[in-house]
Amino acid sequence: MEIRSDDGARLRIRPVGYQPGVEPPVDVEQAEDWDDWLLIEVDARTADGQAWSHCDPCLTVPEAGILADWLRLQADLGASPTALPALLRFAEPNLAFRTRVIRRRRMELTVEFSYESLPPWMRRPLTAVYPLALTVSADALAVAAEQWAREVAAYPQRVIS
Repeated sequence: MEIRSDDGARLRIRPVGYQPGVEPPVDVEQAEDWDDWLLIEVDARTADGQAWSHCDPCLTVPEAGILADWLRLQADLGASPTALPALLRFAEPNLAFRTRVIRRRRMELTVEFSYESLPPWMRRPLTAVYPLALTVSADALAVAAEQWAREVAAYPQRVIS
């Protein structure tokens, strides 16, 4: 999916495969502790033109689906200027998403990057978080949610052998 902000900032994020070298366990008893991770490619650019990219296993297959649903919900809530800000975090703290309605049908989506996902100019301290704020319409967010849903549909939860 790609989300472009009014000020020129942008975020491209897409799943590019399952975590390399990790296959579903063959023993059903080991399945309880197993997560199916997706390799997520991220390309981001700030409003002033600073850009970075990375590719890490930072979302599980179920989390990727949750992100699609959450983005759709936030786009729907964008019609209400009284909607409360929302936050979505995952098992790996590399990415988090926040939204707040600025005015009817206009939203601020903030993507928080941390750990391996930080921009290269911000590698320390380990607790650092880099927020990338994107001002978008609720309609653009809905389109991005549908793009994301189509992209993650190519990577269903793998079954345990």
